[in-house]
Amino acid sequence: MSRDAPNTAIRVAARLANRFALDLIKLTGFGRDVVDGLLLSAISQANLAQVSRSPDLQRRYATLNAPPPDELRRPVSVSAIANSLQVPFETARRRITALAATGIVVQTARGVVIPTAPMNSQGYRAFAAAHAALVRDLYMRLRRIDLLADLPAATGPAFDPADPPVRLIVRLSSDYLLRLAEPISTHIGDMVSGLILMEIINANTEHLGDDEGGSPGPEWTVDGFVPDAMRRPIRAAALSSRLGVAGETIRRRLNRLAAEDVCERNGDGYLVPARVLAREKFVRFMTDNQSHLNRLFTALAEFGVLSQWEAEESGVRGAA
Repeated sequence: MSRDAPNTAIRVAARLANRFALDLIKLTGFGRDVVDGLLLSAISQANLAQVSRSPDLQRRYATLNAPPPDELRRPVSVSAIANSLQVPFETARRRITALAATGIVVQTARGVVIPTAPMNSQGYRAFAAAHAALVRDLYMRLRRIDLLADLPAATGPAFDPADPPVRLIVRLSSDYLLRLAEPISTHIGDMVSGLILMEIINANTEHLGDDEGGSPGPEWTVDGFVPDAMRRPIRAAALSSRLGVAGETIRRRLNRLAAEDVCERNGDGYLVPARVLAREKFVRFMTDNQSHLNRLFTALAEFGVLSQWEAEESGVRGAA
């Protein structure tokens, strides 16, 4: 990824990454709300940390037909998950207990683990394939705005196109998601409010084209952002529906965010205006996201995933 990418491209990349992260969290939740989605992602990644640290294990358990066995899954404590996501311990404990009642996770004396069985179900396989498709779409869109550059070549054998490395893609992009989630709580104060803010930004701008990144220039000023007149407000009820969070919780958090001048009422909806996005903490979030994206796509390039996608894209274009 180019270190001197224009601010317009960085803003578009942050917008795309925000939407991508929300889509992943909603997928990961097995039909539950976005907080459970993040908890499940954090538990799964912690369980498989030794796989993620080993290139050999990453390759061995890369495809849908090769799920990591239970003996490679290490339990993680509720307190570790709560700390990693910066959510209250009691919130994490209560939600994880509810998840255990569904059979998605198992609680043991050593901690919480998601066993192989639910991670190899037909439902999970469909989720994982959809997850990988989102990563591929993000890559193609970032490439079209010339944001990805100087990525490394593959360092190992190619995967069989008939059995793509879907689990590998899920693990690498889930690491990205969790790195993205960390500053949300730091800057906003709690995870639920942060997710609400992310969804407001997404709804405000999801109609914009990938060529609409505001005005070019080296400075991160309010005038450089897409003007507020182009942003579409979203109602509280729509936020509740999108996030799977109770309407009263949404309204309470919106009132707090508006009082803190992080979002504002606009008609019967809410938006995050350019003057907020131009603040230092939001600009830092966008520029840090550029580094996180580079780390994700560098890893995918080294495992040969990107070259495989490029070959498939070339084949499609050739057939056309």
